[in-house]
This record gives sequence, C-alpha cells and structure tokens, in this order.
Amino acid sequence: MIRRRVELVLRIVAAAAIVAWIVNAAVPRAGGVVSVRGDELGEALPSWTRSATPSGVHVRLDTTPDAATSAWLAALRRAGTEVSWSGEGHALAPIALETYAAADPAGATIVLSSAAGDTAVLSDALGVLDTLCAPGSPSSVRLASLVGEVTLTSGEQPARATIAGGRAPKRVYVAGAAGWEAKFVVAALEEAGWSVDARVFVAPGLDVVQGAARAALDTSRHSAVILLDSAAAETVRGVEAFVRAGGGVVLAGDASRARRVAELIAWRAASRETAALGTLPGDTAWRGLSRVPLRLTAEGAALSLEVRSGAPVVVARRHYAGRVAGVGYDATWRWRMAGGDDSVAEHRAWWTRLVSSVAARPTVLEREAITGAAPIAALHAVLGPPSAPGDTPAAGFPRSVLANLLGLIALSALLGEWLLRRSRGAR
Repeated sequence: MIRRRVELVLRIVAAAAIVAWIVNAAVPRAGGVVSVRGDELGEALPSWTRSATPSGVHVRLDTTPDAATSAWLAALRRAGTEVSWSGEGHALAPIALETYAAADPAGATIVLSSAAGDTAVLSDALGVLDTLCAPGSPSSVRLASLVGEVTLTSGEQPARATIAGGRAPKRVYVAGAAGWEAKFVVAALEEAGWSVDARVFVAPGLDVVQGAARAALDTSRHSAVILLDSAAAETVRGVEAFVRAGGGVVLAGDASRARRVAELIAWRAASRETAALGTLPGDTAWRGLSRVPLRLTAEGAALSLEVRSGAPVVVARRHYAGRVAGVGYDATWRWRMAGGDDSVAEHRAWWTRLVSSVAARPTVLEREAITGAAPIAALHAVLGPPSAPGDTPAAGFPRSVLANLLGLIALSALLGEWLLRRSRGAR
C-alpha cells in the first residue's frame, strides 16, 4: 500500500515537472545580450516587457536615465535579466545639487552644488541663472527668486532638485547694553522684516524690554539669539540649551568672554583693537572702527569666515543641533551711520545674512526629483557600478539551467516510479 502511494507521488511530481518544463520553454525569450543606447530605452523597454525579454541588456549612457527608466531596468534585473551599463566618454560627470530655504524674511533660496566638469550651468524653468566655474569645488549661490525646478548641467549631465519649501522665520532675540549698537542692530533686523524681541540693559536692575524678551528661550518661539556683549551673555539664561535644541546664537563683540557661553565656543576673544586714524567707518576691514579678534583654540572645531590682519573676526561652528557664530565687530553702528550712501542697506544686509546663517531651519523630510539631486550616485544605487556587457550576473535563475533541472526532476521521478513498480512485479 505504501509503495502504491509513493508511486502516485512520483507520478504527480513527474507530471508537474513536465508541465513546468513546457511552460518555461513556451514563454518567448530572445537570446544573447542586447546592447542599446540610453535614448533607445523609451521604445525598447515596453517591447521587452510585452513580448520577448532578452537574456541580458547592456545600456550605453550619455546621461543618467530618469527615475521611471531606472526603476524599469531594476525590475528587469529582479525578473532574471542581466542588466549592465557603462558611460560613453566623459558625459557622466559626477554632479550633485541641493537647495534649502534661507531662514530670513526675504524668502531667498540657497543652492549648493558640486560638479566635476570645467563649467556648470545653473538654471530654473525660466532659463539660465548663473555659470559656475570652479570644477570639483562646492559652490553656494543665494537666489532671491526661482521658478520650477533647479537644474545644474555639467557637460550633458543634468541634476535636478525641487525648490525647498520655506516658512516664515520665528522671532529673533537681541540682548545687549543700552547704546547705539543695540539700537541699530534691532533697527536693521526690523527693517529687513524680522520680528525682534529685545532686552537692553540700562543699569543694574533696570532693563528696557521689547516683546517677549523676558520669556524663556525656546526654539518654538525664537530662531536665533544675538548677544551683543559679555554683559548680555552673562545675564541671558538658557542659551546653551537653546542651541543644543537647534537654535542659533550670534556672540558679538566681547560676548565670547562670558563664562556662561564657554561651552558653546572654540575660540577666545583677544584684546579690543581700534582702527588707525583716518580709517573710514565704511571700511569692511573694521565695519565701525573697532573689533575684537578671535583666536581659535581647537583645530577644526570652528570655521574662520572672515580674517583681518591674520586674525579671524567672524567664526562659526556647530553645537549639537544648533549653530554658533562669533563676531568680533562691536561698533557696526558707526558703519551704518557714516559709511557712505549705501551703508544703511549694507549694514542691514550684513546682519540679516549673519542671523539667517545660524537661525533654526525646518527639517525637510522628503523631496522629489526627476533625475535626482545626485544622479550618478542614484544610478549606482539602483543598477550597481558600470561594467562591460555580460559582466553583471543575473539576479534571477537562468532559463537554460531551470529547463535542465526540471527535466532531471521529471526523469528521476519517472525512473523511481518504474523501479517501484518492477519491485512489486507490476508492469
């Protein structure tokens, strides 16, 4: 009885293997590796999907394919087709592009880019915006207005990124001793569109307060804090926790000397310097006829953004999720008041750029792009590194091997059934 059941099972296995062998042989499939250019994929992919799929595909690219084409090629690879690719000439130059909204009321967009070619062209939906001529070096461009997607083209290779959405910046907190510097820093920021909470120290126990300056510092209310001197830095509480949570702080003048902000800085404030007699208030080496040089204390812990007479006067660093800027200029009001016809606008723009560089920015969780902000890296992630035709192994099971395996299973099952029948005397 048991032998009869085993014979039945073997007969069923043999029949199933024969059916699978027939189905495997009946599905149309072209042989060999097909080599196509990137611009031919638009017609070839639907044809391969609807009818005969080649055993291998090699794509010669002069630019990276779009996201849909890359996904289609990846699907062919998962279905068992060998897929390889190579770049033609120097067309596939490494290139990357990123955008983020500037954290200031003007609503500008910062575009960060890197390209390996001699020149790279930056454009939006309306046309060319700028030409970048620093091969291999990152570039930063501040653009007041953009329409549609941002495109960076190096040679024939484009990279595209969506314009980062922005939101109105939160309030700015300004604290300092009563004087012209506090007055005109607040005025410059308000003229630029910032909402300012201010706390001005007139005398011990006597403060002049504007807005919610007495409230605790919180990134839900403020995006940046400006401490104009050491007295403000010693008095205002919660600055370190505010920066740790993602806020920004500007330490101006001798504010870096305060013990309360020692954890935030990687520099020391040197002795105050004054400009030589005859120096104009608008001289950008002084920005107001006096400054406090900043000496970096740890290599690599901070970046020097402005260096005057061999000493940094504007430095910046990260502190956990936030940013800290140290500014040695302590009398910029003189620059504003006596710097020339454009000094008011220049003073306002300089403080706005400084504050927006440290101000908290909203986190961008997801973006969409046509070829990707880093198209070559995306192509490697989807299809692997470039190779010659036939060098890339198929992700699925080769059809010829499957046919041989099914035939072996069917033959073994039939032979086993025949031997069992013979052993019990049946024909």
